[in-house]
Amino acid sequence: MNHETVASRVESVSMASGIIAGISAFGATVYTPTGLSAVGVWLGIDDEPMIVILAPWLGDIATAAGVLSGCTYFYSQWKKRQSKRNVSMAESSESD
Repeated sequence: MNHETVASRVESVSMASGIIAGISAFGATVYTPTGLSAVGVWLGIDDEPMIVILAPWLGDIATAAGVLSGCTYFYSQWKKRQSKRNVSMAESSESD
């Protein structure tokens, strides 16, 4: 598969996971137990909302996807420069 295509697809996945993590962080902020319900969660009588439990995991996934996206971007840039260098070297050796 073409390195530019891979970099583009990984970037799209990274952006989508970042958006999902942002939405889940907002949801966790809204649905975090407060007052007596927070005391109930602390005592183990009541459960935390699932969004509050999943928000940190989704943030970690978005971070990992961002790191992977950055790596594929720089790999793609390196391959572009390498191919340009090889083409220019081939042209200069042909003209000699």
